[in-house]
Amino acid sequence: MKPHHRYLLATVLAVAALSPVRASSPAAPPSDVPQTLPLPATGYAGRDALRSEFMSYTTRQHAADDDRDAEWNYLPIKTFTHSLSADGSGVYAATVELPAFWADRIVILHCEGGRNSHRVLFNGTEIGSARDSGTPSEFELPNAVAGAANTLRIELPADTSEPESGLGRSRADLTSCYLYSQPRTRIWDYDLSAVARDSDGELTARVVVENRHPSEERFALCFDVFSPEGKVEEYGIRHITLPAAGRDTVELRAVIYGAGKKLWSAEKPAVYRLNLFIRKGDRILEYVPVNVGFGSVSHAGGNVFRNGKQVELHPARCNPSTPDELRKTIGTLKKQGYNTLWPDTPQPWWFYDICDRTGIYVIDQANINTAYRTDDRRVGGGLSNDPNWLEEYMQRTQAMFRRSRSHPCIIAWSLGGASGNGFNLYRTYVWLRKMDPTRPVVYDDAAGEWNNDLPLTR
Repeated sequence: MKPHHRYLLATVLAVAALSPVRASSPAAPPSDVPQTLPLPATGYAGRDALRSEFMSYTTRQHAADDDRDAEWNYLPIKTFTHSLSADGSGVYAATVELPAFWADRIVILHCEGGRNSHRVLFNGTEIGSARDSGTPSEFELPNAVAGAANTLRIELPADTSEPESGLGRSRADLTSCYLYSQPRTRIWDYDLSAVARDSDGELTARVVVENRHPSEERFALCFDVFSPEGKVEEYGIRHITLPAAGRDTVELRAVIYGAGKKLWSAEKPAVYRLNLFIRKGDRILEYVPVNVGFGSVSHAGGNVFRNGKQVELHPARCNPSTPDELRKTIGTLKKQGYNTLWPDTPQPWWFYDICDRTGIYVIDQANINTAYRTDDRRVGGGLSNDPNWLEEYMQRTQAMFRRSRSHPCIIAWSLGGASGNGFNLYRTYVWLRKMDPTRPVVYDDAAGEWNNDLPLTR
């Protein structure tokens, strides 16, 4: 039997037997049975379904430059008033005037922050709630009024800090909140494959398009691909008809000649640019730019390979607060021999964009960083072996994966920080391996168990 077949068989057997880990010692007396930690009061109701993180631009030039500050479809919220409610929740309020041209568009609120629980109210109506201070949350605002003042209220309940109690609270409660809009015929998500075929590259984009109009819509999904030097390498168009409230996945394919000789790696970060856009008649409704790096990632026998060559990862902790700080940190770390960033939580969009362009690997880590009874391996003793917390672990893992999966800089996934081990982390490991069989999954608190593919530590 081949080594990788033995590995897959071992994994399948382990998955088939998945159940909360029970201590091998005799059962503890009833008085010592661990009490399940209550689940958070705040859930994920109303949060927009998980998808890639991107900006919808209204001009080709703004999209090419990723220039949000120049884009009139981007509205950062810079001024909040802060107060405390009767139950101790932090309350951040703002009045925002939406551009008139946002009328009949889908308005979206993007939230990042340093407090895990948050509830969103817009114009007095509760829109939804979410947890997780590391991964951004997005909410559609169906009651937004274009060309007028709107009220935004974000409540940060005094909820449990789990599963983030192992993190220091150095960030502000809200680090980035902004609004943007999309047309009602829009790009909803995308997933990329960019592989080398001899000296050429084969690019496949699976683009989810959506029609939010009350009637059938005919439009075109278009694309063009630019080389690292800025030359147009390929372009195409697909004509689409969607029924009212319809959604479909459209596959775009392009052969990029010579891309097999310009593979992305941390040493030589050759970044192509895919520009997706929606055309209706003579009008372009939106542009969505995407970084593309041709090549492959694989792993076997505790080793990871980029473009078929073994890569020895030298990871460093990195949790920058600004793009300039990240650029300086990357320059310093490269001089010290590091080639990989391993942050404690998912990072803002600019983090991955800079790593793509600068050339450094990233181990993206789910925001699971609990210090609660991590040595207690009884069922319910610690969060990682408490099935009641599985949904919270899975929400955080899936959000991390779906938003950044197409970035070429991602070399591996991490289940979380040092949070013990158990049923919940077995399940998130299996989910990640199913969704992405090529990249390894690491967990440096696995303590020799099977849910860790690489012997890495920070």
